Amino acid sequence: MTRETGKAPALEFTPISLSQMEQIEAIRTASGSTLYVYTFASLFSWKEYEQYEICFGDGAFIIKNGTGGSTAYLFPCGSEKGKKELIDGLLQFEAPVFYSVTDDDKLFLEIEYPGRFTFEDCRDEYPYLYDKDAQIAMAGKEYKRLRHQVNLGRAIAGEWSTEQICEANIERALKLTRRWGDDRDPDDLADTAAAETALRNFSRLSMWGMLFQADGNDIAYVAGVFITPEIFDICFCKVLDRRCDCFIKWALYQALPRGVKTVDSEDDMGVSGLRTHKLLRRPKELTRVWKGSLAL
Repeated sequence: MTRETGKAPALEFTPISLSQMEQIEAIRTASGSTLYVYTFASLFSWKEYEQYEICFGDGAFIIKNGTGGSTAYLFPCGSEKGKKELIDGLLQFEAPVFYSVTDDDKLFLEIEYPGRFTFEDCRDEYPYLYDKDAQIAMAGKEYKRLRHQVNLGRAIAGEWSTEQICEANIERALKLTRRWGDDRDPDDLADTAAAETALRNFSRLSMWGMLFQADGNDIAYVAGVFITPEIFDICFCKVLDRRCDCFIKWALYQALPRGVKTVDSEDDMGVSGLRTHKLLRRPKELTRVWKGSLAL
């Protein structure tokens, strides 16, 4: 660590590793955070592409993102005291930019640092939350289009079967991931690589998922983590035939443990087609997030 006259040591960041999983998850759980970006599975899967590094504080952690040649941070996660110490540490050396700032985080900055931060609404990064039971029932006229899409997807095969993802079928899921990537734009290569990282560390990341076969052929899988016992996050969903995407999601909801009430389908990245698809599936809530920048 380096020291400058009159200043505390600069924050020390290290690469994210499997050995940090227990500590990160303990801090996230204690803080009550339910944003998917703070789950260890998400951080670890995307650490290479996003160039994630982590710094721990007093019951808190902060993630540095170095992708694109610039530095930004996920808003600190953890105790109020720890978050403030980490932010204070950054402010001594730079003008930080924070992403994944929730409404509560925004209020925290406004109270602790009045007038020092400006905020920009990040609609492209809103996580989509779905009511599991409502998605299974699909009752009422508001679900008419979704019911139609589910039925279309079901009809592409005469026989459907599922398996829970485990060590015995991980290689099949990896093969499916590569086939999915072959049919996508180069921009999707990052998602393919992150999915492969997740699958190769599936059990160590405490992930859960389902592998789907249509007429005996692997056609899709869904892999994710339990943010809480009541919230399941879909980290990766790879479907070789897009016609059956809604059916795959519907079947997943039925396979989830009974205690799960909410399914997090993450953000739409501002992709118009993806946004249309996620809205078609009737989310119960979109979680608002902000970008917070130091006012210069």
